[in-house]
This record gives sequence, C-alpha cells and structure tokens, in this order.
Amino acid sequence: MIDRQPALIARCASTVDVAAAVRHAARHGLTAVARCGGHSVSGASLPHDGLLVDLSGLKRITVDPKTRMASVGGGALLGELDAALQAHGLAVTAGVEPETGVGGLTLGGGIGFLARKLGLTIDSLVGAEVVLADGSVVEANAESHPDLFWALRGGGGQFGIVTRFDFRASRVGPEVVVAQAFYPLAKAHDVMRFVREFMHDAADDLTLVPVFMTVPPVDPCPAEWQGRHTVAMVACHAGEHEAARQQVQPMLELGDMIFGFVATQRYVDFQKTFGGASPHGERFYWKSIFVDNLSEDLTDVLVDGIRSLQGEYSQIFMETLGGAVARVGVEDTAFANRKARYNLGISAGWADPACDAEIMGAARATYEKLKRFSDGTVYLNYLDRDEIARAREGFGPNFARLQEVKNRYDPGNVFGGVLGGAG
Repeated sequence: MIDRQPALIARCASTVDVAAAVRHAARHGLTAVARCGGHSVSGASLPHDGLLVDLSGLKRITVDPKTRMASVGGGALLGELDAALQAHGLAVTAGVEPETGVGGLTLGGGIGFLARKLGLTIDSLVGAEVVLADGSVVEANAESHPDLFWALRGGGGQFGIVTRFDFRASRVGPEVVVAQAFYPLAKAHDVMRFVREFMHDAADDLTLVPVFMTVPPVDPCPAEWQGRHTVAMVACHAGEHEAARQQVQPMLELGDMIFGFVATQRYVDFQKTFGGASPHGERFYWKSIFVDNLSEDLTDVLVDGIRSLQGEYSQIFMETLGGAVARVGVEDTAFANRKARYNLGISAGWADPACDAEIMGAARATYEKLKRFSDGTVYLNYLDRDEIARAREGFGPNFARLQEVKNRYDPGNVFGGVLGGAG
C-alpha cells in the first residue's frame, strides 16, 4: 500500500556504517530514515527519494544477568529481545508482534502486556548510542546529553538514529498465568462492564485487553463460531501463580462463553500468541485514541464498528494502562499521556486491494464516532499515513520542548519528522 521509492538504501552492519550513511545524506540533501522491522503501517520507515538506513544488520543483543542490563542493537526485533532476556528470566515491556523492531516500539513509548507492571518500554531505557545529523556518535543518558535522552523516550526517531539501546530489565517468568475468553458480540456490554470494574483496582501484575474481532479459523475455537464476530478478553498475570489463577478465573464466568481457558505458559511463548496477526505484505489501516472510561455508549460504537469493519485481520482492541505507566510524570519523558486508562486501537487488515476504499472508509467512520470519547491525545506508534496533523496531539504539553531539542540536534532536518527542524 505504501508505494515510495528511496533514492538509496544503506545496508548497515555497524554504527560506523550508519554514521557514514547519515553524513552522505546530509551532504546531498537527503532525508535519512532508519528501518528496523518495517512494521510501520504508515510507511514511516520508507522515505520517498530519501536515504533508507537499513539497521537489520545491527542485531547483537548482550545480557548481563547479574546487573540485569541488556545492550540491544538498533536492528533487533521484539521476538529476539524477548528470547534473549527470558534466557535469564528477565524482561522489559515489549509489544505483541514479534517482528516489530525494538527501535520503532521504544522511540514511540512502547506499550505491551507488562506495561502496568514495568511501565512503558522507555521506562526501562537507561541509555542509547545515537548517530547525530552531522554523523557524530554520542551516548545519551541521564548524565550525557540528557535533553536528547529525554526526547528519545517517546519523541520518535527524528532526533538521530539509535544504533544501541541499553535497558535495565526486570525479573519476569519464565512462566506467567494467561487467560482468554471469547463471548458472543451480544455479550459486549457485560464484558466491557466486567473489564471496567475488574481493572479498576487490579494489581500491577495483571493486564487484561478486550478485543472486538472475528473468531479465528483455528482449533480449539468451535467450528460453528469461526469467522463470526466476538468480543474477547486476553489476560497476562505475572504474579504468584495460584493467586493469579484465582484472580483471572472470573473472566470465564460471564455466561454463554464460546471458548476460554486459564493456563500457565512461558512468557516468551505467550509473547508469540499474536505473531502473524498483521503479516508482512498485506494491507493495513490504523486509527487510535486514548480513553478513560469503557462506557455503555462507547461499547455501542465498538459493536457497530466491528460489524462494519471487513478484513480477515481486522480488530478493535483496548490496551489497558495505569499501574506503573501512570506513576511517571507527564514531563519526565517525552511520552505525554500517562493518565489514560486505555489505548483504543482500530486495526483494519485485509488482503484484497479491491477492498481498500470500503475498509478504510469503515475504519474512518468508526473513528469519527469514537472521537467524542477521546481525551484529545494519541499514541504516536499507531498513527497512520494520513494523520501527520495528529502528531502534535501525541506530544501534548511536551511539543515545544521537543522542538527545542530537534532544533539543537537536527537543525537541518536531516531525519525529517513533524517537528520540522529550525524555524
């Protein structure tokens, strides 16, 4: 869907390569854009007539289990990060698609099933190696270039190209308690009321995500329900197993459940549960808002929305926040929204190009109905190609400070982005 042709592609295998590529871009007036996993549905990692800096050769991950520090190459993917950390019983918050790049997820904030327990991905970030617009390489952390370090934590990739991320990991797993429960769409109000009440005072160890979707055509989902609309709940509990099982069991007790289970599973395997939900080469369109309340009116819009949204990969989901995410100040990092309870995403996905207009139109129509429930901000990682104007909403009260950092480190706008360089 994103038909853009870079002027050059730099296949980098080291920080030295990245620095050389950036210097070339600056000399020749090219926009330099990093590409890691290529997961951005907006095409953010594919600059037209610019220099695509391919980081896929920078995958080295080293973990020190004694200090719980992880050094992660700028080309690493989330599945690779999860595996390397879980080999030592460690984790940082990571998203649910294993082929997403660590860089893209982190620089936008980073939401995942451990966010309530560990905070956003950026809340585990303690330093980064960054190639600047003049090709120089700096260390950004709390003591060195602290303004740049602040901006990297939620401000996106427009200040430099990060070739190494340093994370302080936390003990998780290796096994966690997981639960899934699928209900008929007619039970949507019961399910959403349950989520609202259940998560209001939930422990930080627990994250529960409601999803409006179609029942997938796989076992053990009942054959008679496959392909029909459902409202599902997916939970991950990283606490003590017996207590966790008791806490999530009520998910399965709302009546008329289509399918569900509570189980103990290796965290590294749970993180692969949704692998392939947005496969490379297919067609995607996203919209998102932050919301504070799963109201009855909101539920009505979501029911109508999933009924109108065709596409074999389409879903509407609500990532549950709060917990450790909310205990970080709004201005402590560039990520501006720390108080919202849910990140609501419309993720339309389909294969047939003939359906583009219909499905994108349905997603936009549902988004327009949802806007009245929004707190006015947006998660930058979920912005799509036609939403550049909304990026300022994502930065919120941190916009002016981010512009100052952009002007300081990239006055010529070598890395592009909505902050736009000097002036």
